[in-house]
Order: sequence, then C-alpha cells, then structure tokens
Amino acid sequence: MSTQPQPEPDIQVGYPDFWPVVFRKHERFFSVAQSYGRLIDDVFGVAMREPIHKVCRQLAKGVGNSMCAVMLLGMNGFGIDALKIARCMIEAAVNVAYLRKHPEEFDDYFDFHFIVATKRYDYMEKFSPESIAKLTPAAITSTQKGYTRIVSRYTNKNGKVRGRWSKKPFSAMCAELGLQEHYLTFYDFASHIIHGDVSGMMAQADPEEGVLDVDIAPSEQFVDMALQTAHFAFVLATAEYIAMARPDKQDVPEQLHKDFELAWKPEV
Repeated sequence: MSTQPQPEPDIQVGYPDFWPVVFRKHERFFSVAQSYGRLIDDVFGVAMREPIHKVCRQLAKGVGNSMCAVMLLGMNGFGIDALKIARCMIEAAVNVAYLRKHPEEFDDYFDFHFIVATKRYDYMEKFSPESIAKLTPAAITSTQKGYTRIVSRYTNKNGKVRGRWSKKPFSAMCAELGLQEHYLTFYDFASHIIHGDVSGMMAQADPEEGVLDVDIAPSEQFVDMALQTAHFAFVLATAEYIAMARPDKQDVPEQLHKDFELAWKPEV
C-alpha cells in the first residue's frame, strides 16, 4: 500500500476573482460584519430554560448562521440564490419579533409540529409505507396523541385544519410589527423567485437587452439586496431575542442598529 501523499484535487468552488468587486462595492457592510462571529458567540452562547427563549434563541442564532451563507453567495456573485436564503431569514426574524410581542401564542407556534408530523405520516402511509417501519412506536404514538390534543386549535368552523402556525397570515404579522414595507417589497419579490412563477423567472433573466436567459454567476445583480436584507434580518432577530431573553446585553441592539445605518446609508 502506497504511503506517498496524494495530490490535492484541482477544484475551485466559487469565483475568487469576483470577491474584490463585491467587497469594494460593499466595504462598509463587510467591515461591520467582521465582528458578528464573536457577537453571535457572545449573545447566543448561554443556554436558556424557558421554552419560548429556547426556541427564539435557535431561530435568531440560525439567522446569524444564514447571514454568513448570504455573504458567501454574495461574494461569489450568486445574488438570486442569496435572496432565497434572505427570505427565510426574514421569516425567522419576524417569528422571533412576533413571539416576543405575543408570548401567549407560543403554544400555537410550538404545537404546530404535531400538525406537520401528522401530515408527513399520512403521506408516508399513502406513498411510502415502507418508511413507517423506520419510525419507533413511541414516536408514532406521541405524534398521534399530540395531534388529538391540539388539532382543535388549528381547525376552522368548516372543519379545515389551517396550514400555518398562526391564525394570522404572514402579511398581517409583518404589518402588526411595522414591517409591511418589507413584506410588500422584498418578501413578495423573493417569494415569486422561490415559487418559480413567471415573475420569478423574469427576475432571474440576464439584464442585457435582448438576452432571454438566466443571469448566471458571477453577477452583481441582486447582491446588494440580498446582503442588505440579510443584515436587516440579523439585526431584527438578534435585537428581539436580546429584548426577550438577554437583559444583560441591552447595549448590543443599539450598536447593531448603528452598524446597519453605517453599512447602508447612501453615499454622500
């Protein structure tokens, strides 16, 4: 058996030559974002006891992790794909903010798991019965009992079980939080891209006149929107989590808002 070292594979992922293009254009953002790794460790490094704090910690920490993913995609000119992640970040951040405002609805958020799990079980039973054998009897019983216990809270007067955790649509949650502008602009726009409808398809077209094709990476198209939205979602989720569960870190949100303003204020 050979003990000679094997040559490294000649593989390149991304477009390193494009990184300086994005960095120069968004240098203020990358400058403030450099400290966020330590901030994430500091703010989310303490385990929580309260269930609502545990859930919102995980949501907000996930937003922070996703911001790093958006930065990686943006640096390599994958603006459209970065937008898809930023949309998920907005949803998670809004959930944190909404649950802080309405802790009485936390059970609806948490127990919605039983609605989803039962739907999955029904699909498996119909389309992949062999998969059910991989589930433990205890897990199946827990899901069935949980569903029976909570399903009435999600059932309307016509007997239909709603497909979201909140009685309010996401648009109404955003409006209540003063985020209607973000919903009507970015969120709606990114949703069409994710759903692959004709509007979303056209958004991904090459901006060059007469070219009807996908604008492939590396491209500056939508990178700024993705970075700014991801940054906004990170600030929102982190600030709301701190207000809910970390009274010892009340100075952090003010700095986060200052960072955001510094990163995205128009050039004079």
